[in-house]
Amino acid sequence: MKTIIASLVEGEDYEIAQNSARAPYFIVFEDDKFVKSIKNPFVSGWWAGFAVAELLKEEWCEKFIAWKIWDNLKNMLEEYGIEYEEK
Repeated sequence: MKTIIASLVEGEDYEIAQNSARAPYFIVFEDDKFVKSIKNPFVSGWWAGFAVAELLKEEWCEKFIAWKIWDNLKNMLEEYGIEYEEK
């Protein structure tokens, strides 16, 4: 399963970010193995939730994890069939 985590720091020693769409980094794991870090190009702007949903879709994300996921992003994740978890 490909899982992407909203993180405050880069790398596999992530720290879950409170704001999912405006997290500085997205950490990608596949079958519990670190794959890569993605610097979030959408940290500002009202469209962040929609843009991050597109990024997750393009990365073939199956599950997204963040501290809090706001409604716009939740709606998009549900539309794209991406599971999510708030920690």
